[in-house]
Amino acid sequence: MENSFNRLNDGQGFGVASLVIGLVSFLLSFIPCIGIVSIFIGTAAIVFGSVSIVKAHSNNGSKGLGIAGVSLGSVALIVSLLWVMFLFKLGSKANIEEKIESFFQWTENHDQFDEPMEHMKSLDELENALDELEGVSKRLDSVINDSSIEVNIAIKRGQKIVEKEIKNAKKEKDKLDKIEK
Repeated sequence: MENSFNRLNDGQGFGVASLVIGLVSFLLSFIPCIGIVSIFIGTAAIVFGSVSIVKAHSNNGSKGLGIAGVSLGSVALIVSLLWVMFLFKLGSKANIEEKIESFFQWTENHDQFDEPMEHMKSLDELENALDELEGVSKRLDSVINDSSIEVNIAIKRGQKIVEKEIKNAKKEKDKLDKIEK
C-alpha cells in the first residue's frame, strides 16, 4: 500500500518546489532592474518542474504542479530577458544618466503650470477663437455642398450620355437582328 502511495506522489516535491520558485520568479520579474535576477530563478523553476513532470510521467503521477512551475518559470524568464534587452537598448550607465538628466531639463523648460495666472488667456479670447472656428467650419461645409452639387450634375450628365449610348446600341442590335432574319 505504501509503495502505491509513493508512486502517486513521485515528483510532487519537485513540483511544489517548481511552483513556489516559479511564483517567486514570476513576481520578481516585473520589478524593474531587480527582475533580471529572475533569469536564474526562472531557470531553476523550469528545471525542477521538468524533473517533476518526468518523474510523474514515469510513475503515472500528477503532473499539474510541475506544469504550473514550468509555465511560471518560463514567463518569468521571458519577462526577465525583455528587461535585459530593454536595458541594453537603453545603453550604458552614463547614457542612461544623460537621458534622465535631459528629460528633467526638458520638463523644467516646458512646465506650463509654473506660469502666473495673469498670462493665461481669458475665457472671452477662447470663446472668440471658438466662434471663428465655427465660422470656418460653416464655410467649409458650404464649399463641400457646392462641390457635391457640381458632382451630382456631372453624374446626371454622364448618366444621360450612357442612356443615349445604350439606346443607340439597342437600335443597332435590332437592325442586325432584322438583317439576320
